[in-house]
Amino acid sequence: SFDSLGHRRRALVAVHEEAGDACVDIKRNEAIGQDSLFGGLDDQSFGGATVSVSDQIDEWEKQTLLGFEREMLGLYVSDHPLFGLEHVLSTASDCTVGQLLVDEERDEGSTVTVAGLVTAVQRKLTKKGDTWAVVTVEDLEGGVNVMAFPAVYQQVAPLLVEDTIVVVKGRIKRRDEVPELHASEIRVPDLTRSGAGPVVISMPATRCTGSTVEQLKEVLITHPGVTEVHLRLQARAATTLMRLDRRLRVSPTPALMADLKALLGPRCLGA
Repeated sequence: SFDSLGHRRRALVAVHEEAGDACVDIKRNEAIGQDSLFGGLDDQSFGGATVSVSDQIDEWEKQTLLGFEREMLGLYVSDHPLFGLEHVLSTASDCTVGQLLVDEERDEGSTVTVAGLVTAVQRKLTKKGDTWAVVTVEDLEGGVNVMAFPAVYQQVAPLLVEDTIVVVKGRIKRRDEVPELHASEIRVPDLTRSGAGPVVISMPATRCTGSTVEQLKEVLITHPGVTEVHLRLQARAATTLMRLDRRLRVSPTPALMADLKALLGPRCLGA
């Protein structure tokens, strides 16, 4: 709702106490029947007191922003922490959580590896007093409960924090026909593979035809990854820089660069 005001959320939070204080006296007077003769003429000024929202405050990092969304609403709204990391997660795992949940042919006791986001951690004690945990791990297709028993828990306890991206290797157990995993290994994947910056493709605006755009999409889809792609359209009047859809993110390999140059010419790549 507050996004509709046109300000960054971090900037709004920075002044929310000041904005509340500006209204306290007004509301207190209204409660006892006192009101300003001209108070209703300017609803935006809080009866004469003004609060300015700085446009110099940078927004929170994506993980922090989304963490607050889930804390407040119980779900992610504007984005998802795993968007853009699909290729990294698929490389680190041998099946998605969604595939695990619907695949009834996987033998109980067989070992699988899944990757996703820690969304809940319930810590428990054994009769001997040892700590273990039930960890909910979700990807973009579903969630599964992971049992981290004492021997594993002692090794991975620092990783079991909500909003941490993890890779889980474990044995399948079914409880009331619903699969869960008994973890033998939990680790954090290497997210540095996402690359340091976008792949920037330059193209004359006159070449931006339907046929060329479709061919470009085919090239990008052939090299999936987690690195953003920016398209720079060059025209006489101005140059326009566009960020392409996250579904067209790539792995910036020499093969990709060769395919792009073959399609658009040797000077199509730039910073």
